[in-house]
This record gives sequence, structure tokens and C-alpha cells, in this order.
Amino acid sequence: MRTHHTIFAAGLVMLCGVAQADLQDDLNSRWRGAWAVVDGDLYSNCSGSATNNRVSGDLIMGSGRRSFAPGELVRITRVDVRRRRVDVFLDVNENVLIEYQDGPFTLYNEASCEVELLFDFANERTRDVGFAGIDAQFNQWFERYARLADAEQSDKWNERERRPYPADYEQTLAEYHAWQIEEHNRLVDARINESIGKTGQLLTQVVAGDDFGAGLSHGIAAMRQAISDDCDRLVASGPGTFATSPDAAEENWTNGYKTGQELAYYVELGRLLQACYIVPDLS
Repeated sequence: MRTHHTIFAAGLVMLCGVAQADLQDDLNSRWRGAWAVVDGDLYSNCSGSATNNRVSGDLIMGSGRRSFAPGELVRITRVDVRRRRVDVFLDVNENVLIEYQDGPFTLYNEASCEVELLFDFANERTRDVGFAGIDAQFNQWFERYARLADAEQSDKWNERERRPYPADYEQTLAEYHAWQIEEHNRLVDARINESIGKTGQLLTQVVAGDDFGAGLSHGIAAMRQAISDDCDRLVASGPGTFATSPDAAEENWTNGYKTGQELAYYVELGRLLQACYIVPDLS
């Protein structure tokens, strides 16, 4: 008898899954790819992934860093049906301009915005609500259109446009690029000066002794082989970036190896960074 109950339960689960999949297919057939004007606020982080918004009564609740007034024009990309919830994925049609600071400069990135709108059916299963019930919920929030041009004729469309870049932004970008070069070259200068100072300090740590000397020689050779001439990596590096572990366990040999690696790192750093200066384009 228990086996029969188990088979029956498994069959019900499979039927529920099939019904849910069929419902999702039907909803996507109607809504996926459609344009819509949203009758409520939307929120998005505009960061490359969809931001959760939740339908709550007659409001849409969300915590994205960007808010959009009712009447926003969106493209519905897909509908996901869950046991007691339906998720609608939206691409906001008009991009936004995101302001940020780098040093003394105010800069802008143009970003697209995505929303995942959650419809909760806490007291009902979605398969019981059915296509007609869910479609009716969608129609409360979305004024649906097959074509963008038709959606743009809607009286409910808020007609939002991405705000323009500042009038002098090309000049700002040119000045910003020049500043980046100056900052980079200043950092290269600082790292070269650091390498000179550290090399002098490390030379005072070299001690007499065959074991230390042998380790020192091996450490220098290992670092020269391991260090990269990639400028970005060099500028951000430290002795441990390219360091390798010594093969021997003898203390004096190991100390010599570590000193050799660090000494070779700073010598090579100062030498290789000479090729890392950026020459400004004065044309």
C-alpha cells in the first residue's frame, strides 16, 4: 500500500510540474517580447542584472538605486512561473546616465536597466489561479503593445529620455585622459624610487657564508625568471607577487633565498618600470 501511495504522490508532483510548465509557456507566448507601459513605479540598480521589485497591493515596492515614475516603457523578456509566484523580467527601454567621481573629475556611464517584477500569490497556487487570472493581474500593471512605435503613442507613456551628457564633456574626457597619464607616470616614478631605496636596504642584509650565498644566488635566479614585464601588474605588485618557495630547509640557505628573491624583485622592478611610462599624445 505504501508503494502505491508513493507512486501516486510522485505522479501528482509530475502533473503539477507539467501544468506549471504549460502555464509558463502560455504566458510567455502572450507576453514575452511584448512592449508595455507600466502603471506603477519601478526600481533598478542598472548594474547588468535584474533588480527585484514586488507587487504589493496597488504599489510596486523596490530598493534599486534608480527609480522610474509610472508610465515607463519596457520590453518584457520572459515570464517565470513558480509554485505561488510569477516573475516577469523587464528591460527598461531608455538607458540612464550614471554619474561617478574619479579624482577631481565627474564622469558618466550610460547604463541599461533591468527589473524582475514579482507577483505573489501567497494563498493560491499559480496553477489554480490559471492563465486567465495571471493575465488579468498583468493587465492591471502593463499596457501591452506588439510594437514599440505603438507603445510610444500611449497616453500613459511618461516620455522619459536619458539626460544628455554635459555640453563640454568631450573636453572633460580629454582632460581626464591627460590626468590619468600624469597619475600613472607619477606612480611609476614612486615605484622606481621605492625600488632604489629597498635595493640599498637589502644589500646591507647580505651576509657572508656559503649556505646564505648559495640560497641568495638561487633566489635571485628564481625571481628573475618569475617576474613579469606587464606594466599594470608591476605597478601594483609586491615582492610576494612573484615569489616562489625555497626547495631547501636549511635556515641560512632559506634566508639567503628569500633575501635574493626580494633583492632581485626590486632591482628588476626598477629596471622594467623604465618601459612603463606613458608618453602623452600632443597631436
